[in-house]
Amino acid sequence: MNKIFKTVWCEKARTWVAASEHAVGRKGGTSSVVESAFGLKKVLKLSLLGAASLVAMGVAGPFAGEAMAANNTGLCLTYNGGSNNVAGSGGLITGNGCNSAGWIDGMVAGSSTNWMGMTADDTQIVLNGSSGNIYFRTGGVNGNVLTMSNATGGVLLSGLAAGVNSTDAVNMSQLTSLSTSTATSIASISTSLLSVGVGVVTQNSSTGEIDVGANTPGTTVNFAGGQGARTLTGVAAGVNDTDAVNVAQLTSLSTASSALVTSLSTVTSARLSTADSGIASLSTSLVSTASDLTSLSTATSAGLSTADSGIASLSTSLLGTADDVTSLSTSLSTVNANLDSLQTSMGNAVSYDDSSKSTITLGGMGATTPVLLTNVAAGTISATSTDAVNGSQLYTLQQNFAQQYDLLTSQVSSLSTSVSDLQGSVAASAGTASGDNSTASGNNATASGTNSTATGDNSSATGDNSTASGTNSTATGENSTATGTDSAASGNNSTANGANSTASGDNSTASGTNSTATGDNSTASGTNSTATGENSTATGTDSAASGNNSTANGANSTASGDNSTASGTNSTATGENSTATGTDSAASGNNSTANGANSTASGDNSTASGTNSTATGDNSTASGTDSAASGNNSTANGANSTASGDNSTASGTNSTATGDNSTASGTNSTATGDNSTASGTNSTATGENSTATGTDSAASGNNSTANGANSTASGDNSTASGTNSTATGENSTATGTDSAASGNNSTANGANSTASGDNSTASGTNSTATGENSTATGTDSAASGNNSTANGANSTASGDNSTASGTNSTATGENSTATGTDSAASGNNSTANGANSTASGTGSTATGENAAATGDSSTAMGNNASASGTDSTANGANATASGDNSTANGANSTASGTGTTATGENAAATGDSSTATGNNASASGTDSTANGANSTASGTGSTATGENAAATGDSSTAMGNNASASGTDSTANGANATASGENSTANGANSTASGTGTTATGENAAATGDSSTATGNNASASGTSSTANGANATASGTSSTANGANASATGDSSTALGGNAVASGTDSTATGVGAVASGTNSSAYGASSSATGSGSVAIGQGAVASGSNSVALGTGSVASEANTVSVGSAGNERRITNVAAGVNATDAVNVGQLNSAVSGIQNQMTGMQGQIDSLARDAYSGIAAATALTMIPDVDPGKTLAVGVGTANFKGYQASALGATARITQNLKVKAGVSYSGSNYVWGAGASYQW
Repeated sequence: MNKIFKTVWCEKARTWVAASEHAVGRKGGTSSVVESAFGLKKVLKLSLLGAASLVAMGVAGPFAGEAMAANNTGLCLTYNGGSNNVAGSGGLITGNGCNSAGWIDGMVAGSSTNWMGMTADDTQIVLNGSSGNIYFRTGGVNGNVLTMSNATGGVLLSGLAAGVNSTDAVNMSQLTSLSTSTATSIASISTSLLSVGVGVVTQNSSTGEIDVGANTPGTTVNFAGGQGARTLTGVAAGVNDTDAVNVAQLTSLSTASSALVTSLSTVTSARLSTADSGIASLSTSLVSTASDLTSLSTATSAGLSTADSGIASLSTSLLGTADDVTSLSTSLSTVNANLDSLQTSMGNAVSYDDSSKSTITLGGMGATTPVLLTNVAAGTISATSTDAVNGSQLYTLQQNFAQQYDLLTSQVSSLSTSVSDLQGSVAASAGTASGDNSTASGNNATASGTNSTATGDNSSATGDNSTASGTNSTATGENSTATGTDSAASGNNSTANGANSTASGDNSTASGTNSTATGDNSTASGTNSTATGENSTATGTDSAASGNNSTANGANSTASGDNSTASGTNSTATGENSTATGTDSAASGNNSTANGANSTASGDNSTASGTNSTATGDNSTASGTDSAASGNNSTANGANSTASGDNSTASGTNSTATGDNSTASGTNSTATGDNSTASGTNSTATGENSTATGTDSAASGNNSTANGANSTASGDNSTASGTNSTATGENSTATGTDSAASGNNSTANGANSTASGDNSTASGTNSTATGENSTATGTDSAASGNNSTANGANSTASGDNSTASGTNSTATGENSTATGTDSAASGNNSTANGANSTASGTGSTATGENAAATGDSSTAMGNNASASGTDSTANGANATASGDNSTANGANSTASGTGTTATGENAAATGDSSTATGNNASASGTDSTANGANSTASGTGSTATGENAAATGDSSTAMGNNASASGTDSTANGANATASGENSTANGANSTASGTGTTATGENAAATGDSSTATGNNASASGTSSTANGANATASGTSSTANGANASATGDSSTALGGNAVASGTDSTATGVGAVASGTNSSAYGASSSATGSGSVAIGQGAVASGSNSVALGTGSVASEANTVSVGSAGNERRITNVAAGVNATDAVNVGQLNSAVSGIQNQMTGMQGQIDSLARDAYSGIAAATALTMIPDVDPGKTLAVGVGTANFKGYQASALGATARITQNLKVKAGVSYSGSNYVWGAGASYQW
């Protein structure tokens, strides 16, 4: 009948499975395939119900999940086995495009049979259940898009692993990570570039105030640039002490003092020199004074420090002493309290009277009032006791004395009466009574002992208080009594009652005729009995009790052992505490017992209770007739049984237990091994811990068990439970009839089976397991290899670790497996699964009819598949894998290169380590990969993924339809993407990466400069080592960076961050929307900021730095002059606050420093004015003094000498002068004078020569 299938979604299995055409899936959505050449469009849905339906419709065998369609649309389902085979391969075929082998035309599964495939014309889907991979393969010119959609839009693709290779898809986590990383990088760049916002300059948006370095450490602000110091412009007049002052404030100060300073300098220069000398002298004195003060301070400080240290130490010591005194006081208080308590206790204690410790007086020394001593324990009463006795003991003594006194009084009264009667009698016999109070009444009787009595004829009573009443009797012992004829009582307190009896032991009694009691406290009551041991008793006729405390009750019995008892006739008890109760029994062992007739118990604590039994071992027991127990703690219960082993038991008739702890319970059984058990009739257990329970069984091995009739277990720990079975190997087990297990740890379960190899198992009828750890379960099977298994009928597994499970199969290689009928696995580690399959290579696998895997580690799957290369895999009808480590996956596929993989119809992988996936795919380059219909990978290490994709450059990667990667180590990812430069990457449709080491990401992105990166649609990076990130971003300068939409970085080493940002100057940086940095080494931070001057910096929105080496700080600040720093603009000045006091010549000064300078100048001017006033006074006096000298008249002509006075006044200062003029010759004249004004003098002298 017709069988029609479709696929439905199985929610439980979370997969598509085959189902009946009437089945309905619960999951919405369908799985579509491309229309075939016949115009068919299949909607495939799979469910577990489909698998059940296939079985119900007659497709037998376990479902292995093999399904595939190829070429014309169809569905192929194949199975690993089953009875309903198609073309000999097993399985079900439906649809067009399936070949007679059960595989699809042009597509073969991977190395595992657990797979499913669907093909619609040029589109293929393969699900590999073993690897868990899903393959989407396309061919033709249109197969390059994978679309997922539903009625409302896209379909969520979940569970996507993170992409690793360049052709892998990326998941949301990777995109998020990339986004986060990019954002972090941009933020880091912004933070680094705009660090002035925190570390240098910040502006309060509400007040407009600007802070410099408000949140960073440091005490100086350096405005110097690359060309030296800068001018700080726009500085408002400082007000507070820490405010900066501007030039105007300094100019005003300079103007105010300039004239005065100039005037003073002119008038007082000479005087100031003099004043400087005085000041220097004063300074020297002050320095000396300061040195003395320093020395005094040091000495005083040292002294005070030493004093402080001593005081501190003294304070510490006093504190410690105070604590110690307090602690001592507390301790003494405690001691006093303890002494009081001890004194009270000592006052109440009982003590010796003195140091000799010979007397104790209760109540204390010298006490006269008696003291009651209570709770006295009863003292020991003996001859040597020194204990005190209590009132109870004295009361008991008093009561006993009263009773004895009354009794003695009564006896004395009776004795007095008897004596009175005796004094009245007359001795009428011929006897002799020589002892005091003695009586001799018999003829020739003699009573020589004190209080002795001799009443028998010829009797003699020589012992004190002795009595001889029998004829010829003799009583020589004290208190002895001889009443029998010819009796003799020589022991103290002895009694001889029987005729010819002798009682020589103290307290002995001889009452039997001819009896003898020589032992102390002995008794001989039987005729001819003898009691020689202390406390012995001989009551039987002719009995003898020689042991201490012995008893001889039986006739002719003998008890020679201490505490022994011989009660049986002719019994003998010679051992200590022994007992002989049986006739003719003998108990010679200590504590032994002989109860049975003729029994013998010679072992210590032994018991012989059976007739003629013998118990010679210590603690042995012989209870069976004629039994013998010679082993220590042995037991012989059965008739004629023998237990000679220690702790052995022989309970069966004629049984023998010779081994220690052995048990022989079966009739005629023998247990000779230690701890052995022989319970079966005629059984023998000779091995240690062996057990023989079967009739005629024998267990000779240690710990062996023979349960079956006629079974033999000779190996240690062996078990023979089958009839006529034999287990000779150690730990071997033979359970089958006529089975034999000779190998160690071997098991023979099958009838007539043989397991001779160690750890071998032969469970099949007539099976043979000769190899170590081998297993033969099939009928007539043979497993000769070590660890081999032969499960199939007539199968042979001769290789070590081999398995032959198919009928007539042969596994001769080590670790080989032959599961198919007539299959052969001769290679080591080989597997032959198909009928007539051959696996001759080491580690090879042949699955499929006539499949051949001849190469080592090769795999041939499919009819007539051939894998001849080492580690090769041929998967598919007529597939060929001849290269080492090669894989041919698909009908007629070829993998000839070493390490190659060819997947797809007519796919060819000829280059070493190459991979060709897809119809007609070709991978000819070494380590190349061609993935896609008609794809080509010819470059060494190249990868081509996509229809018509070409990777011709070494280590190149081309992903996408018509993608081309021709450069070495290049990557082209996207439709029509081109990567021609070495190490280049073009990622995006129509993207181009032509420069060496370039990366172009985005549609139409172009990276043409070496080591450049272009990211974003239409992004362009043409400069060497440039980066353009953002739509339409341009980076043309060397090492330039443009980050943001329409951002432009044209200057070398320039950086433009933000939309429409422009960095055109060399080493320039523009950060912010619309920021412009056109000057060399310029930096513009903030929206619409501009830095056009060379080395200029503009920080803040709209800030402008046009001057060379200028800095504009804050929104709207303008720095138009070179080497200036501006914190505002005209009309928008800002104060700079918190300015530290300047130190160096180029440092800014604050208002505090300015005020201090003004105050110092004012003080200097005040001091200078005083000096000027003093100098004026001296000058006025000098002028007056000089004028007064000039007022003295000169000598007149013709006169020789003239003396005169003069006076003068200048500005209120009066002077007087005295002078003289002398004419020496007519031509020579001299003149001298002195003038006084105030405290100053002026003198002068002169001479002139006239002609």
